[in-house]
Amino acid sequence: MGFLFGGKGTTTRADKLGDFQINSASYGEVVPDILGTTRVSGNVIYWDDFTAHEHKQTQRAGKGGGAKHTNITYTYTVAAAIALCEGPIQSVGKVWVDKEVFDYPNPNIQLTLFSGSRGQSPWPYVVGKHPEKALPYSGLAYMAGVVDLGDRGSLPNYNFEVRGKLLNTGDGVDVNPADYILHVLKSAGMGDVQIDGLDNYRRYCAAADLLISSPPSMNAQKAQQIINDIADMTNAYLFWSNNKLKIVPLADEAVGSWSPNKEIKYDLGIDDLIPGSDGQLVLYSRKDSSECYNQASVEFINRSNSYEKEVVSFEVVADVQRNGLRPASVKTAHYLYTKKRAMYLAEQLAMKQLYAKNQYTFRLDWAFCRLEPGDLVTLTDEICQLNKQVVVITAVNEANDGQLEITAVGKPPGTYSPAKYDVHENERPFVDYNQPAPSISKLSVIQPPGDIAGDELLLAVTAPNSWGGCNIWVSDSGTAYKQIGTLNHRARIGSLVSGLSDTATSCTVKMSYGELKSGTHIDAERGNTVCWLNGECLSYETATLQANGNYVLSGLIRGQYGTTAVSHNVGEEIVRLDEALFRAPYRTEDIGKTIYIKCTSMNIFGGQEQDLADVEAFEYTIKPYYIPEVSNLTLYTKYYDLGQGVKSYDVVATYTPPNITSFDTAEAWYREGGQWQYGGNGNGQVIISGCELGKTYDVRVQVKDIHGNYSQGVIKSIQVVMKSEKPNTPQGFSVSFSDRVYFNWLEVRNADVDFYELRSDLNAGADDGLIGRSNNITYSTDTLTNRQGTIYLYAHNPIKGYSAPAMVDYSVPTPKKPEYIQAKSVIGGLSVSVPAIPSSCKGVNVYINGNAVFYPNNAVFIPLEADVYTVKCAYVDIFGEGEQTAEEVVSVKAVIDAETIKSIGITRDMLDSSLDEVLQDAQGASLKIDEANNRITSIVTALKGNPKDSGYSAITQLYNGLQLKVSKDNIISSINLSKEGVQINGKMLHVTGQTVFDDNVITRKMIQAKAVTADKISVDNLGAISANIGTVRGGTIIGTTIKNSSGSFQVDANGNIRGVNIKGSRIDGNSVYSEGRQLKPANITVQRVRSGDYIHLPVGYDINRTIFKIEIVPNTRQEVYRFGVGRYAGAETIPPTREALERYTDLSIRGDSWPGGKPSNINQIRYRNGYLPINSSLRLNGGVGFIYNSDHSKAGLPPSGESQPNRPYQIYISREEGRVFAYSVVWNNVIIYTFELEITMVNLW
Repeated sequence: MGFLFGGKGTTTRADKLGDFQINSASYGEVVPDILGTTRVSGNVIYWDDFTAHEHKQTQRAGKGGGAKHTNITYTYTVAAAIALCEGPIQSVGKVWVDKEVFDYPNPNIQLTLFSGSRGQSPWPYVVGKHPEKALPYSGLAYMAGVVDLGDRGSLPNYNFEVRGKLLNTGDGVDVNPADYILHVLKSAGMGDVQIDGLDNYRRYCAAADLLISSPPSMNAQKAQQIINDIADMTNAYLFWSNNKLKIVPLADEAVGSWSPNKEIKYDLGIDDLIPGSDGQLVLYSRKDSSECYNQASVEFINRSNSYEKEVVSFEVVADVQRNGLRPASVKTAHYLYTKKRAMYLAEQLAMKQLYAKNQYTFRLDWAFCRLEPGDLVTLTDEICQLNKQVVVITAVNEANDGQLEITAVGKPPGTYSPAKYDVHENERPFVDYNQPAPSISKLSVIQPPGDIAGDELLLAVTAPNSWGGCNIWVSDSGTAYKQIGTLNHRARIGSLVSGLSDTATSCTVKMSYGELKSGTHIDAERGNTVCWLNGECLSYETATLQANGNYVLSGLIRGQYGTTAVSHNVGEEIVRLDEALFRAPYRTEDIGKTIYIKCTSMNIFGGQEQDLADVEAFEYTIKPYYIPEVSNLTLYTKYYDLGQGVKSYDVVATYTPPNITSFDTAEAWYREGGQWQYGGNGNGQVIISGCELGKTYDVRVQVKDIHGNYSQGVIKSIQVVMKSEKPNTPQGFSVSFSDRVYFNWLEVRNADVDFYELRSDLNAGADDGLIGRSNNITYSTDTLTNRQGTIYLYAHNPIKGYSAPAMVDYSVPTPKKPEYIQAKSVIGGLSVSVPAIPSSCKGVNVYINGNAVFYPNNAVFIPLEADVYTVKCAYVDIFGEGEQTAEEVVSVKAVIDAETIKSIGITRDMLDSSLDEVLQDAQGASLKIDEANNRITSIVTALKGNPKDSGYSAITQLYNGLQLKVSKDNIISSINLSKEGVQINGKMLHVTGQTVFDDNVITRKMIQAKAVTADKISVDNLGAISANIGTVRGGTIIGTTIKNSSGSFQVDANGNIRGVNIKGSRIDGNSVYSEGRQLKPANITVQRVRSGDYIHLPVGYDINRTIFKIEIVPNTRQEVYRFGVGRYAGAETIPPTREALERYTDLSIRGDSWPGGKPSNINQIRYRNGYLPINSSLRLNGGVGFIYNSDHSKAGLPPSGESQPNRPYQIYISREEGRVFAYSVVWNNVIIYTFELEITMVNLW
């Protein structure tokens, strides 16, 4: 028909596949661990780049080839990776691709092996094409490549012969079962388990050519199951004994160089076997003849037949000819891959099934406790007609009566060695419990340091082997003894074989008794191997036993527990200090006494104790035990200027306490040519005050331990002299911030320092820039205002002036915003919390509707009225407030919410069944009267339709009572009235009006236990004789006396609280009293001002609540005129007058000197108004003091060398708006002295 249509061509197109189909790709599959060589199919773990490739083929047809036919087909490729097993593996052998078999490597396989080594590189193809998907698959063996799929959309069926791990343990292809078991145990985390008999088992498997590989189908199995399967397949017995795993081959015949166990442990007979309750010595059981199989079959994997399953069989021909063929079920042994090995296993199974048909059970005593499964014994029992029947033990159990119950199976006849143990030739030994007790060989009395024993003597004894302990007796007269305890252990005592220098770290000792075990270096450092060597405590790391019985102790830690490492001579005794020593306590007053010790020994059975008169007495004098002294004792003086030429010196003793755990404190004693006086105690430092210039002091520092004992003490001397050097720059200057600014530094010791000055500038001594002064090495303030800056510290000497400054820079960031704020409405207010307050802050500001309240804690309760509030918080440090949180809106409710009410709501139930019956009878009726047996029942209803829809009432009159039932609006009740009382029976009782119960009507027995709960009680006034209440919240508790159960705390009717300890809390109150006197909180600051200066009030001070103590200080140190205050020259001081509950402003005159050298800085004038009134003057009239003129050139003053005790003088101080004006001493209207004022301000908050 081409001539009609012009000869057009045709095209045939094959279907194009859109998706790649995966043969096997399972998520969560177990990654097999292949040991030996086996065949696996793998699991697809990656595929990508599924690509279709178009192929065109054109043919011409018709006359002249005018018609064309085009055939379009597709082939496909895909990049895939197939996981094999856990790596690393040795190699891949054969590869099955569908029905074809290739030896790897081969291009037809189209895959490359990645052996699964640790840290292997990713597949380069994926690295180049899809780097984001390139995974190394470390430790996983896999094959990967770009596979030509042909015209199908799935991978070929791949199978791989994998040569895995442990090939070197067998023949290069399979694995020795012994190493297979070890590998399984290590993989299960039990690599340190010891296997007894493993080497013998390995030799047996190698000789018998019982080599195995992992089964092809490797589902997850327990390690126990795998090991048991291998042991069973290799005819071995595996069991646990004496903390070891043991394995015993059960083969009967020698194989190659390996020989079976032919050693008989015991020949057991009538003298050994323990009869049972029925008198039988051996319980004999025999398999039924139908179970005595003479053919065994084994299913294995035949490697030479492409790893196909095959079955081999072995028959015991002689038994088959005699009894016929009795085949056993097929034994699956997929660990075996050769026919030869499967035949050997079948032979072993056939022999075992045929000859192990007899089972024996018998009992033995514990003399045969060494018997284990796999051991061979012979049995002789005439009743069972056994005559040295060889059996192999399969189980050893302990019966309920404590005897050993043993199960065994018969062994075939053969040649066996004689019994290893013969228990019949010797008679049973006779035990003499009355043998005499031996005396102890030696008693050593040790007084170690307090860290080991304290006020205790350590008693160590050595004795012969038959010694069984001793009772210890003590006497202080040698005649009357008292038993103080019993010692049951011999001590490990020895002596030095060679000398030991004070620096040696090893020694050789010969032990009289006991063994020494090695430890570690940490054991030695911690004293876990401590020994006592003639006054020195030392510990060893390693104890090495020599051929001659001596021990070499190496890695010695010398001089432990405060003792001193010294040299020791040959033969000195060494004692291991452990639990074998007896601890005998003594009192401190017993030190210096001589005591007598006796040890009455007992024999090894604890009897036949020696008579007290027959044993030797050991004499010992109790001495003070050694307490190490302090080290690095240093003495230096510390200077104080008290003003008016009065100087004070402290002697400071610094030292390093000894490194002992029993250290309590160190006490300092001092003397100046006389008796020792107590100076104080401390841990590292003691300060002795009130020392005088020019005198020499001896200082002794003694260590006191927790047992109350003292060391001898270390003595040093120091002379108190003036150190008029320029002070060194203070070292160790640091600053920290919390609720205040805290400064710390190290003391300057090269000069007498009367004070340290902290400044914000370098103008030492100036008032501007002064932060404060301290005569200590610390200072705190809250007056810093800048968050960053530099602080300078000077040390001041009264003669040489200021040192060079130490300085510290600081920068305190603004507190961060709290990470969160939790504001919750609770009954009566709000609960607000933020994260923990940072260490650099002192608290938190809580804003309620914009009003800030400071709290020192991060969680607070704020009582509020019902309303809607906005809440936000900010941390606060000494400089101010940090960033605030966002506002949260919280409502404080005035009513209880619906959920709470619901829990106590009233539920309405339907009519009960009895009422339903009456209502059914009352349908369509309005009245029914029935009288019978003195019973009248009146039913009144008003029903429209069903009575339940409207209401119902029933009155039942009985001869002795009346019952009323009412139903209305789903409310049911039943009331019984009788002479005994009224019973209300209903599922709900609702009383809407006022209800009154008379006294004693409702008793406690009428209320069910736990029926009244806390949420059901709401009373304003609750009275009770006693109440056991868990938690009481809110409200008011009113009672005569409130106290706890023990009576240690109580509040009486007068409001007195007795026996209370308040810890970690805050007390808010109008006033606090101690011993009848009011205590007032106060903040104290000190400043020195001159004429015209302002008195600076720190932040928070209230001038009206501030007490001023003003001390007048001379403005120069060298002044012509001196003055004093007193009744008269040489008189006692005038004590200040104080009145309770009053505040005063104090004025004291710090005099330069008193006649006779007494200081005069204690006479004070007080003003009751609490502060100096503005625009007023303060005048102190003299008449009780004196004026002394040491320069007679001053006209108009008292003559030189004379004192005028009765001449008046005046002191003027004025105050105006916080400014201090001129003040001076006036005598006879002449200003003779000008002062500075040192003002101490006490602010009552």
